[in-house]
Amino acid sequence: MIEIDHRLPDGSEVHFYSCHKCEEKWWDKDGEHLPLAEVLDLARKRRS
Repeated sequence: MIEIDHRLPDGSEVHFYSCHKCEEKWWDKDGEHLPLAEVLDLARKRRS
């Protein structure tokens, strides 16, 4: 299992996971699954 932590431009933290056994990949924010489209939207936002 690979886990990569990211701090996005708006200051929020997300985590990317990749499983070598099943090839599954997913994003997580505050313990909740996050679709890739939402991660990309958050990445486009600037810190206020």
